Amino acid sequence: MSGGVDSAVAAGLLLEAGYDVVGVTMRMYQPTKPAYAKSCCGIDDFDDARRSAAVLGIPHYVLDFTNVFRRTVIDRFVDEYANGRTPNPCVACNLFVKLGTLREYADRLGARYVATGHYARLEHRDDGPHLYRSPHAKDQAYALALLSQEQLRSLLLPLGGFDKTTTRAHARRLGLPVHDKPESQDICFTEGGDYREIVARERPQAARPGRIVTTSGRDVGEHAGIMQYTVGQRAKLPASASGPRYVIRIDAATNTVVIGDAADLDAIGLIADGMNLIRPDRFARDATPVRAMIRYHAQPVPATARIDGTLLTLHFDAPVRAVTPGQIVALLAAESDEVLAGAVIRSAVHAVPVGS
Repeated sequence: MSGGVDSAVAAGLLLEAGYDVVGVTMRMYQPTKPAYAKSCCGIDDFDDARRSAAVLGIPHYVLDFTNVFRRTVIDRFVDEYANGRTPNPCVACNLFVKLGTLREYADRLGARYVATGHYARLEHRDDGPHLYRSPHAKDQAYALALLSQEQLRSLLLPLGGFDKTTTRAHARRLGLPVHDKPESQDICFTEGGDYREIVARERPQAARPGRIVTTSGRDVGEHAGIMQYTVGQRAKLPASASGPRYVIRIDAATNTVVIGDAADLDAIGLIADGMNLIRPDRFARDATPVRAMIRYHAQPVPATARIDGTLLTLHFDAPVRAVTPGQIVALLAAESDEVLAGAVIRSAVHAVPVGS
């Protein structure tokens, strides 16, 4: 229970369904200031979670997960930026904390499931878990694509078929004090600030000045640290008489930002590693047609997947813009919204190699 409306309603619905529910709030980091309106996991959020649990009449515990959160989420986050990639900390939190360390705590309690307020559909069948996108705008299945079959088997998602309006209506019906609480959007440990401040403090090398070059190798300016940039970015780049320029690639080894035209962003495929197969039976020996999501809220696009161990090679049916290393790619079934697999993007594949 993060202190927000989603997890509180999830607890209430499970209680009504006859489950024996225990509310757990995880202290992820040590807050340094009052909770920011668009953040979460602050001191005020702990109080909101406690008040919601009291209304529901369930036990509530606050657990100190600061060490594991630092090691598996914050350290990974700053390392990725220092290496020229753009991470998704919520994916790491789901994988290593909520369905990792918290799952271990649930085992010690004798709890069969961990439940969260994610908006995704999960069906438990005889042949294993089946994860689907939510039918509504607030879909979070992408952020769960790296969860293993074992982790999904012990997960419940009570809000899978809801939209936010329905969730708030249930919160009012249940008498929850958080029914009208604003939705958290920012990265929790930035506390409403700029993530670059944290990266610069934790990994100073990411804030070293370096060169900005074009895809042809021409030096056109200086940057103030690779952490300032992500693939597809248009701001903070030297002007050009020929039109807008975009970040095409970030080379951490040489501390260089490569920029180019919009057409240079188009990728015909990608390479990803850390492959997680939720439905391994759906992948052919040679190639499998899928639909791929390359970032949160991206529209799925047709592609062909080839898997070799934990390595994924993906070829898009049509060029895709701004494939970003560090983000995950979620693979959906070609014919439905079922999530079949996920992996971490390591590089885009361009028809003509960019800045290499």
